[in-house]
Amino acid sequence: MARNREELPNNKEAEKAVLGAMLIAPEAVVDGLGSLIAEEFYEGNYANRAVFKAMRQLQDKHIPIDVQTVTEELINSKELDSIGGTEYLLELSQSAISLSNLEFYIKIIKDQAIIRNLLMAMREIDNTFQNEEIEDISDFVTQAELKIRKVTEKRRISNFIASDELADRVRESINLQTKQVSEDGVTGINTGYTGLNHYTHGFQRDNLIIMAARPGVGKTALALNIAFNASLKSNIPVAIFSLEMSADSLAKRLVANRACVDLDHITTGYLNKSERLSIEEAINAISRSTIFIDDTPGIKLYDIVAKSRKLKATQGDLGLVIVDYIGLITSSNKKFESRQQEVSEISRSLKDLARELKVPVIAISQLSREVEKRENKRPQLSDLRESGSIEQDADLVLLLYRQDYYENIGAKVASKKMGRYPTDETPRDGKSKEEQKRELDASLPGDASTVEVIIAKNRNGKTGKIPLHFFKSYGRFDNPTKEYEEALAKIESQSDGDM
Repeated sequence: MARNREELPNNKEAEKAVLGAMLIAPEAVVDGLGSLIAEEFYEGNYANRAVFKAMRQLQDKHIPIDVQTVTEELINSKELDSIGGTEYLLELSQSAISLSNLEFYIKIIKDQAIIRNLLMAMREIDNTFQNEEIEDISDFVTQAELKIRKVTEKRRISNFIASDELADRVRESINLQTKQVSEDGVTGINTGYTGLNHYTHGFQRDNLIIMAARPGVGKTALALNIAFNASLKSNIPVAIFSLEMSADSLAKRLVANRACVDLDHITTGYLNKSERLSIEEAINAISRSTIFIDDTPGIKLYDIVAKSRKLKATQGDLGLVIVDYIGLITSSNKKFESRQQEVSEISRSLKDLARELKVPVIAISQLSREVEKRENKRPQLSDLRESGSIEQDADLVLLLYRQDYYENIGAKVASKKMGRYPTDETPRDGKSKEEQKRELDASLPGDASTVEVIIAKNRNGKTGKIPLHFFKSYGRFDNPTKEYEEALAKIESQSDGDM
């Protein structure tokens, strides 16, 4: 039988069956009010929706639900006559189904409501298309997709997960991680950095990772290093959304990084034979990776989401998403009272993207200038610029600190002439730990310096800090040598009285 086009999908008999059961069985009241909302009863079946609302009102007043109490509630709200009087309530009670079938009929009501909402969303989309000028087709498609997603997400919200099912999920997850864990304890995406992997066990799928520093400290360089390491070591596609730098510029940085050739030499073309050979090897290595760069200026948030979904669909997987940087993203056409509110929506959406695609998302962020006003310039969570809910949404927050960014270490003379790291025999002369660290840093080769990666928040593990060596001329981050780590550990182990 064909449905009247003006009538949206509904099942009046299922609604009556559930309401009837609720009128005569307290157990049905618990299931009905716990599973359904008034809006899931079809608006065209006005009487059924009104009866359910009356039942909800009685529950809120802690009054038992039966034909008599519902009648009185409908009298008080002046709706008894409009639903068909007491006769309709008696008709409902005669339509009651057994408790064993109640869940099935509740599902019918909910499914019909989902279909109605979906159809209404589609009609709204069609109406916009037919009657409004579409200036940005990408925006229109994304907004349409969001309307439909809101409908489907409602289905998930109302369902609890029983403890036995949850236990099975945890068991399955642990078994899977046991199979996947590598010798160095990495269960997520391999960052390529021993210390970072130690604290995080690799970047976990569905995590939002905030990487923040002042401009010029090296956050984009570190993100690029991690992208390349992840692509090769974990053999996964990586998406990079670069709002600040062109794809060509990023590609040159990758080449300089892999070839260990000064970026200036690559930019100017002044290369010797050895450098050309190193660059060719680096280009071959990069071509074997699966890194995808989108350098659309001022890219909208919904484009990042849509393109990430598409890339995962076309590649079969997506291992890592990097957004550089969060402060340049435009969220939507919606007006916000402040930039902080807009950034909050952006961070929330990036977190949702990580959970939806089961992929770690690295969002690069700037630190506020407040950090430079303090004597101790090591960044803190409170230094996140326009933070909004960034700290709350993030699973992992990495703050980068580079001592030579804030002060001139001077010529690397004393330690460099020694050609070795300070040892127990190196005079301390009552120097502070920071001074000793500066001397240790000065002993690094070339223009290298130490970047402290401060793990300021780790939802699933410990916080702490790790040193990485940053070679500025070619934007490369390396694990510190064993000799350096031993020298640093000796400095850190000193008590104040030893200095």
